[in-house]
This record gives sequence, structure tokens and C-alpha cells, in this order.
Amino acid sequence: MNVRQSSGNSLKSWLFATALMFPVSLGVVKSFQATSADAKAAAATYSDGTLRVTIPYRAAHAGAGRLTVEVLNPEDEVLGRLERRATVSDAAGVWRDEIKLARALAAEDLVWHRLRYRFVFADGKEAAIEGTESISEMLSTPVLHVLGQRSYLAGGMAAVRVIVTDKENEPFAEGGTLRIELADSGRTPRVLFTGKLNRRGTAEAQFRFPPGVVGTHSLRCVVDTAVGSPEFTEQVRLEDKVAILLTTEKPIYQPGQTIHARALALDRANRQAAAGRKLTFEVEDSRGNKVFRKATATDEYGIASAEFALADEINLGAYHLRALMDATNSSDLALNVERYVLPKFKVAVDVAGNGNEARHGYRPGDRVTGTVRANYFFGKPVGAGEVTVKASGMDGVPLEAGPVEGKTDGEGAYRFDLQLPAHFAGGRAARARRACWWKPR
Repeated sequence: MNVRQSSGNSLKSWLFATALMFPVSLGVVKSFQATSADAKAAAATYSDGTLRVTIPYRAAHAGAGRLTVEVLNPEDEVLGRLERRATVSDAAGVWRDEIKLARALAAEDLVWHRLRYRFVFADGKEAAIEGTESISEMLSTPVLHVLGQRSYLAGGMAAVRVIVTDKENEPFAEGGTLRIELADSGRTPRVLFTGKLNRRGTAEAQFRFPPGVVGTHSLRCVVDTAVGSPEFTEQVRLEDKVAILLTTEKPIYQPGQTIHARALALDRANRQAAAGRKLTFEVEDSRGNKVFRKATATDEYGIASAEFALADEINLGAYHLRALMDATNSSDLALNVERYVLPKFKVAVDVAGNGNEARHGYRPGDRVTGTVRANYFFGKPVGAGEVTVKASGMDGVPLEAGPVEGKTDGEGAYRFDLQLPAHFAGGRAARARRACWWKPR
């Protein structure tokens, strides 16, 4: 039987989704469970220079004899040998043995070797039971799957799921421990997590990356078991992410006014204020010209501020205010710079009935009383303002009452008294009691 390399390496594949899956097959062997008597394939485990084998056989009749098991290298040299008395039944069965190699080999070297066995009946009347197996076919190679991300926040929490299976994708139930390290060449690895595999051969690892460590680093996952330590290393990027809230006191400015800007910076890794961080404010006009720049730093609460006075003669249009912390952390806010006139005041009309309660329905001939109030938007009353009040209604045909005119007093109020007509459409006194609706304007 020709020797071939273990198919474990062919199990490497990549799966990208919201999380990234890194499966890798390692040249180590899984501890093999007890084989049933009807096993059809030879199996083996290897650790510490000892090969433990399970060899199935089928004999024509029961009997005693001598069993020889040897480990051969590609040059047919014997590296380990076992010879002992054995018995066979008259049906299928298995032999289980341990062979100590002359020198310990790495698992990736052992897969190029073969196992040769021979059972000779003591009476010499039956043909010997013999065979040769490729160790690469016998070893159950574990596969290490790592589900994680390609980038993380420096100083932030991270979660990685590790799954260990055999090459048939069956759970690795022999137990083991998981170690996750942040490793870089020339530096001592930083252990981020240690824990045990569960009975399904998986581990949910949650840990925090060290703060201030940014750039590309090696994240190494190592699973230590009784039969070996498969590991996998992936390059990850640690980023310093800061959320910046950029605000101004209003969204639109006129030439000659001052822009008051404020930035609040929070570290996304720990949700705390990004204190003592350098921050730069910039203003770009509607034509792309940078008209303002100020370098400052955040205070203990993660806040920085700046003021920029607009010139009287400037380019009008959309301006862009930016807060820059570094190449990856920034915030942008659009502002409008236009010439405009704000409304000076607002007007409200209160219609009062008996007992100063609001009234909305009136009959022909009723008197409509109320108050017009005018105030500037900053709260000051509009005094001595001219007021005109009219009433309109509908009773088959449009109708109007008034107008009445006057001026507001020092409190910005004008109290009016409006007489409705004694009758509406039709011109008859009999219609004087008909109700109608009206609205002041």
C-alpha cells in the first residue's frame, strides 16, 4: 500500500460572513476511542513517541499464535517493533497495542510511515493474517476552526469561537485547553485568554485587547490536548476608534457672524471620554477653500471647542466643519452661510366668551370678543403695533364682518370687539337665529 500524505491539509477552507471562519488542519493526532469488534478500518493515536494502534482482523477459526507489529519509514527501516502472543476468535476482532518508537517523531513526519502487522498461528496449519497500513490513513487528524474577525478595537472586548473536530468533522470529545495569544516577532506573546474545551470540542473565548496597541498583529490560537497542540495564527488589525459628536449652536449663519463649534469624543472600546487627545477643527467654504484651522486637545470630559468669525464678504453656500483626531477618527458637519432676514414676531388670537372661556360657535347678531397678542421671537412684546381684525363665514354665500382696527398695548395685546350681522343670507329677520361658523383672520 503506497504511503500518501494525510488528507488533513485538504480540509483547509475559508468561510467569510459577519464573522470570519479560519479552519486549519494540524499535523497532530486525536486520541482514538475504543474500537468496536466490527471495526473495518485500522486506527491510531500518537503522543510522546508512542503509537497506539487498533488493528481489525477476520479469522476463519479461533486459535493462538504470535503477533508482530512494526513501524516502517519510507526506506523500510524499522523504527518501532512489538512482538507478543495473541489469540484470535473465529469471527471479526481487533488487536490493540502500543509501539514505542526508537526516536520520537513529529506528527507531520510520522504520516509518511507505514504500519506492518503479521499474525502466525501456533500450529502453522492456517495462513498468516498480515497486512500493511499507511499511518496517514490511520491517524485521526484534528481540525481547528476559528471563528472571529479580521479587525478589532484596541482596548476593546472581543469574542472568538474555537471548534475542534476530526477530519470527518466529528466533535473532538477528548478534552483540552485553549490558549489565545497576541504574538509578534521579537516580543513575548501576550496571553489574552485561557480556558477549557467543552464536551463538544468547542470553546467560547471572550477577552479584551490591550489598550494603545494598534496596527497589524498576530493572533494565535493554541489547543493543548493529551495527544498534541494544534494551533493557528491569523493576522488581525487593531484599530483606535473614537466616536466624535460635532455640534454648533445653529445650522445657518450670516456673513459676519461667529460659528461656535464643539466636539465630544468617546472611546468606542470602553465608552468613556477620550480625554487628552489631540483634535483639529477645520472649516471649508462652499468652493473647497480651507478658511479656518485650529489645533487643540480634548479636556478630561472628552470635549474640545473652537470659534470662527465669518467675514462680511465671503462665499455663500454650504460650508463643512470638520473635527479631526487622526487619519481614522473624524466627524463632518454641513453648515449653510446665507444672507437672510428672520421673522420678527409671532401673532396669536384668543377668542373669549362668557367667563373668558374660548368660544367657537356664534349666531347672527352676536358680539365676538377676543385678544390679539404679538411677541418678538426673543420674548419681548410688540408694542404699538397696528392690528386689523376681520371675520368671515359661510351661510350659502360668503360673508364678512368688520373690520376693526387698533394698536397693541405695552404688553403686545389688542382687545377687540366685533359685531356680527343681524342676519345672513336671504335678508329676512326669520333667519336671524340661524347658527353659522366664522374665523378671525
